[in-house]
Amino acid sequence: MKAKRLKLILDLFVVFFYVAIFTVGGGIAMVPLLQRVLVEKKRYLIEKEFTEIFSLAQILPGSLMINMATFTGYRLAGFPGALFSCIAITIPPLTIITVIAMVYANFIEFPLIRKLMLGILAGVVGEVVGITVKMFKKTRFTPFKVLILLLSFVLMFLLRVNPILVVLIGAVLGLLLGKGD
Repeated sequence: MKAKRLKLILDLFVVFFYVAIFTVGGGIAMVPLLQRVLVEKKRYLIEKEFTEIFSLAQILPGSLMINMATFTGYRLAGFPGALFSCIAITIPPLTIITVIAMVYANFIEFPLIRKLMLGILAGVVGEVVGITVKMFKKTRFTPFKVLILLLSFVLMFLLRVNPILVVLIGAVLGLLLGKGD
């Protein structure tokens, strides 16, 4: 049994390392690839589990991907799974950011590099919109969920309420009035 668990922990390390290397933009941009690997390819999680982990990772303080790695690793392989998943998701961006910081000032002046960065940004926005639409389609809307959605929109975009406060309000309303579906 220990060999099987060790293999799972190493596989989680590889998965999160792979996702961290091959996604540009970090955080939310990693979610589509992570979903494909964990749910569709490896079948470590079902779609509902992935969505729950993603939702929880978003509302808690800290990096979205560190939170997702921690919850996924812990869910599948306990503390060692969480630890190795976190280390794996951290190594590539830390390395890349360090290298970029060392050479950034020398290259950002080139128009080609600026255009490249704008193109990467557009791609990341497209990925984020794609995962948002995909998750939106899978949500079963009830009048309560629509009310929370509209209330959140009004609070954040019209009244400029801090997003953390909006999340807390949504959580309290969910606890008090939600039916748990």
